[in-house]
Amino acid sequence: MLYTVTIFNDGEAVNIHDRYERIAGAQVSKERNAIDCLTFTIYPDNPGYDLLHRMKTTIQVRNGKTGRLDFDGRIVKAPSSMDASGAVFKSVQCEGVEAYLCDSTQPYLAERQWSGGGGRSGLQEFIDYVLARHNERVEPHKRIYRGRVDLVTYETTGGVYKGLQRESTRDTLAKKLVDVFGGEMRVRRNEGDGLLYLDYSQRLGTERDAPIEVARNMASVTMDEDPTKIITRLRPLGAKKEGSEDRITVAPANSGREYVDDEEAMAEYGIIEGTHTWDDVTQPANLLSAARSWLTANNRFPHSAAVSAYDLSLIDLAPDEFALLDWYRCRNPLVGLDESLEIIKQTININEPHASSIDLGDSTARQSSQATAALASKVAELEKLLGL
Repeated sequence: MLYTVTIFNDGEAVNIHDRYERIAGAQVSKERNAIDCLTFTIYPDNPGYDLLHRMKTTIQVRNGKTGRLDFDGRIVKAPSSMDASGAVFKSVQCEGVEAYLCDSTQPYLAERQWSGGGGRSGLQEFIDYVLARHNERVEPHKRIYRGRVDLVTYETTGGVYKGLQRESTRDTLAKKLVDVFGGEMRVRRNEGDGLLYLDYSQRLGTERDAPIEVARNMASVTMDEDPTKIITRLRPLGAKKEGSEDRITVAPANSGREYVDDEEAMAEYGIIEGTHTWDDVTQPANLLSAARSWLTANNRFPHSAAVSAYDLSLIDLAPDEFALLDWYRCRNPLVGLDESLEIIKQTININEPHASSIDLGDSTARQSSQATAALASKVAELEKLLGL
């Protein structure tokens, strides 16, 4: 059995999916900067059938091959149903531990400069403050601490200028940080101390050794071009000025210029103007930093590729398996594809691992890669030989 699914109530663990017990239709959905999701169907003969308490029971999915925790969260709902044949079951929905950040709200705090100090950056200081407010308002198992936070924010000040508006902690972090500076954020459990940590970086994943390439594990690829989203001269707009419909611009922090150029893209495509608005940004220096990051990401890939690939790690023919936020070199000289792409979405099929799928790319180029059904017979044969 590749995956084990365990539920916990007041510290008491019960396996609901392993060598002896089964749940049906179990699927984990993971996406960059989103809350993980787990869905499955459970029947009355399962020992956990009557132990699924909404918003209280916690649940984990562990990969038996890698030892990795592929899902960590809580039961959201488990309503009972009966189908036309008379079979009774529960359709269970779960959300990942990042959802704990939705359970607390932040107090009001006027905007101020967070400059750091004492070994902390301004960004780290702000995140520490937000997480401290979260932790003092929730139960111990929902507390989250600062983990890897190394995203570089403002080139001019080295700090952040932020306030709080009584929103949920997750909305606060998303709107104040990810929506402004970009980057990747996640909540993970440290297997060493069992605590939850929040990571925030420009790039959280690592470059994997296993490439996706023609004649190896790339089944097919379809290339497309869409230069219509390219902006070579961005005019960023911040929050509205007090008592006016006019908005803050980058001019005071950009030598009087209200625009930011992508010179490389401009040399190829000419001048193509566009705007983007950050309603929450009140400082020109902060707006300039956000605009530069956004423009780079927006213009990164003027093309897209739909890729079908085999996850050879399922049959032990590759050292790496596909993992969210990690980067893989995709090569196919026949169609001009040769670049590293990030897995931004992953679906893990617990009952049929060979049917799992991934999407590679970013906001301007969506590369989809799906573990194809061609592996099904090979995996089934391997499991039969191993007696699984």
